[in-house]
Amino acid sequence: MRCQIGLVSVLGMLASAHPAPALDARQASGSAVASPAPSDTNNNPQESAVPVITTATGTVATAAPVQATDAPASDGSDSDAAGVAGTVLILARDEYSASLGSAGLVGYGINYEHYIVPKEGRDLPKLNSTLKHGNYGGIIVTDALAYEYDDGWHSAFSSEQWAAIHSYQADFRVRMVRINEYPGPQFGVTTVGGGCCGAGVEQLISFTDVSAFPTANIKKNAGVTSQGLWHYPASITDTATTKQVAKFGTGGTYTSETVAAVINKIDGREQFVWFTSWAPDWSSTSNYLQHAHIHWMTRGAFLGKRKTHLSAQIDDVQLGTDLYYPAGGHYKSTTADLNGHVSWQTNLNTRLPQGSSFWLEFAHNGNGDIEAATTRSGSENYCDPDTAVYQDDFPATPLEFQKPLGTGQDYWPDMFTTYNWTKACADRDSFAVWFQKAANRDAFGHLSHTFSHMSLNNATYADVKREIQFNQAWMKQMGIDQATRFSAHGLVPPAITGMHNGDAIRAWIENGITNIVGDNTRNPLRNLGNKYHPLTSTVADNGYAGLNIIPRFATTIYYNCDTAECTLREWKETSAGTGDFKNLLDNARATNTRYLMSLQADPYMFHQANLRFNDQPTITVGTRTAKMSLVMAWVETIAQEMTRLTNWPITTLKHDDIGKYFIDRQTLDACKPKVSYGYAADGNSIKSITVTANGNSCAVPVPVTIPSGSVTAAGGSATADVVGSEPPIQWVTLSGSPVTLTLGTAVSIAA
Repeated sequence: MRCQIGLVSVLGMLASAHPAPALDARQASGSAVASPAPSDTNNNPQESAVPVITTATGTVATAAPVQATDAPASDGSDSDAAGVAGTVLILARDEYSASLGSAGLVGYGINYEHYIVPKEGRDLPKLNSTLKHGNYGGIIVTDALAYEYDDGWHSAFSSEQWAAIHSYQADFRVRMVRINEYPGPQFGVTTVGGGCCGAGVEQLISFTDVSAFPTANIKKNAGVTSQGLWHYPASITDTATTKQVAKFGTGGTYTSETVAAVINKIDGREQFVWFTSWAPDWSSTSNYLQHAHIHWMTRGAFLGKRKTHLSAQIDDVQLGTDLYYPAGGHYKSTTADLNGHVSWQTNLNTRLPQGSSFWLEFAHNGNGDIEAATTRSGSENYCDPDTAVYQDDFPATPLEFQKPLGTGQDYWPDMFTTYNWTKACADRDSFAVWFQKAANRDAFGHLSHTFSHMSLNNATYADVKREIQFNQAWMKQMGIDQATRFSAHGLVPPAITGMHNGDAIRAWIENGITNIVGDNTRNPLRNLGNKYHPLTSTVADNGYAGLNIIPRFATTIYYNCDTAECTLREWKETSAGTGDFKNLLDNARATNTRYLMSLQADPYMFHQANLRFNDQPTITVGTRTAKMSLVMAWVETIAQEMTRLTNWPITTLKHDDIGKYFIDRQTLDACKPKVSYGYAADGNSIKSITVTANGNSCAVPVPVTIPSGSVTAAGGSATADVVGSEPPIQWVTLSGSPVTLTLGTAVSIAA
């Protein structure tokens, strides 16, 4: 470790004369604008006498912090070794800009603090608590902290403050990321031209060198769009301190490739610099690119995890669907469709990264089977009663209708009190029988979609109870409840109804249903405080407390379509879509890879008509030319894009496991886990990671990612989780004491 604070660095000296950063990404959302200068109208709630720090778990007032202090030289003994906390410091002009820097950290579960610097400036945060312990394991700076002053654009921090930050970096080996910077000599580059790009002009961004962040597990030379992200193409002027890691392609007036991002090594410190605006709130590109600097900054050792879960739930299985187009059309999927999807899943998994396991999940309505059985000739010889469940039409309700408890009327016929159809009756439909072969059944996941698909917004407790119990009995009769991927405690509510019906929720919970899916197009069904958490029902909002509502995405593959022509027509006529089916899939790719790149595990909604495969034409989707259903085409689009850009294994979770995944994340975050890094005596490597939490206890294991190798746990236990080529995740059990993980392979931190 260094024992002296060095001379003020070039970057620190030039910070006070910093040019305007690239365009504020919130202004560029969806289109480029003419001026590169950021807005000076940001709302800055931090301009108060008492500084405020926003952390990953809340906002706290703090006394005026102190400047960085010298870190002592090591005498070579372990007792003299230093270390740092794993918290990442986000320096920004306002909360929105800070959130752009922390968005990726939230996905991983990495701790951070927002530190807002107003135009008037403010003291530095307390960078180190002792001479040997740093308070931040990484630093992210957005928009250069730049404002327009009378003498031009420059940082709200002084050159002396930047020098103190840089000395902290060098002394504690802490890396910095700078987002939305203007190219200049402090970064070893110069600007090329006046910035880019106007509307309709494309310069693809791609990585040119990924060797400095191998645990990001992303691919080089795979271009992604820069549309809507104003940026400043650069060229390197100082090869001694500067390495290119990403480039802008040609486009507009630029006939040559230019530099998009660099890594600097200057005076014993390191920084990763992006010359583009940033918008992970809407840009799939920003969500992708951020994995590079997160893994570089942390060196692949951090609190948290990365899992890529792609789950496609198929609703209405066993039912038929009236189609949007052609008018009067109707489709019920066939066993040939099912066989086609079994073969496709097998093939797809051979093309996905090592460790992948993708499969579809079916949400069944057993009444569809009984309807097919009882409408065939001779059904009276097999079925008693010789009818399925049919309800009279009942009044529609507003989308978020909250039913007064105990009100409403029963719409189920009185004759149905218990499930009495025999297996001989249920077996009259060959589609339902197909699932009785274990190999067929176990190719997919399974859960309930209620028995008859009755709307539940204004349903009575008695009707909802029958909807659940009859479907449970049917799934047991058909052996679906014995599937290896069966979710006994999950439900896809019909048309996502009953969400504010306390009588319905009580019936669900009393019959073992604890996790249901919501609809991400409806804010009342989402946890708006944290998209990685479920929403738990309350009496006030839902009529009954304790139900976990798991977020789920809708797609542009519509429930009432079985062909590309149909869903394209509906997209254009209801959602302002334009172009052909390829345009629809391009839109799906841009939208949904953003969710996966942000590490959201929300499942996706499809319907049984979307499985139509057997009589469909051959089409080309990306690198695949084959006969495809709508579901296949959509999944191929998303999966191919993910594998074009990354080596991340893509896995599916069954519904019950999705519920647990969300609940565990919420439980984990409530424990407020933290990590700190213990350095070797020479200060050149991380030798250990210590895990703590509130009370040093947590009901769920704490994930800690390491670059490679294994660990030895002291004070508790750790279980390794290695999937494909991803870095190992150590799941740490806390039982009242801190747990220290000694790394089998130390992590180099030498600059």
